[in-house]
Amino acid sequence: MAGERKVETFPFRADEPAAVVAAMGRLSAAGDGWVNLRPTVDGEDDDRPSALRFFTLLSGGGPGLTMGTWVPAAPGQRGRERARLGLTHRAGRRAVAALAAGGAAVPAGWLVEQDHPTRGLVVRPLPDAPAGTVVAFALGALSALSVPGAIRGWRAEVHLPRSA
Repeated sequence: MAGERKVETFPFRADEPAAVVAAMGRLSAAGDGWVNLRPTVDGEDDDRPSALRFFTLLSGGGPGLTMGTWVPAAPGQRGRERARLGLTHRAGRRAVAALAAGGAAVPAGWLVEQDHPTRGLVVRPLPDAPAGTVVAFALGALSALSVPGAIRGWRAEVHLPRSA
């Protein structure tokens, strides 16, 4: 039986994502866990854990919530599945067109798995996409889908692989 999943939470700057990239490397090697990337806004308690989870992408979340969740590649029924990046947003429209219009288009070759006005956007980066590229796209997309000027920083929640 698998043990408890631990969570590491830390702030980071968009221009210094090294800690997030390193965490993604650890999770990729294990093929387990996930990373939540969420903007921090004025008046928000940075130390509170996110109430959002990856499955929030399937149900939509609450008003005004914007967050990204990256899940590493893992074995699937048809071989190794690509990593996933999900973006929750409350833009009220499909995100792919909004991102392209805002200069933060989904990179060429990335598979758009879901683009729903309330359930969010789920993409599968190319298998060889560097983690830094994935983080840069995620932060740019989340910024483009958020209220202009509201973001003052970033917070990562790394949900580590289950311990044995």
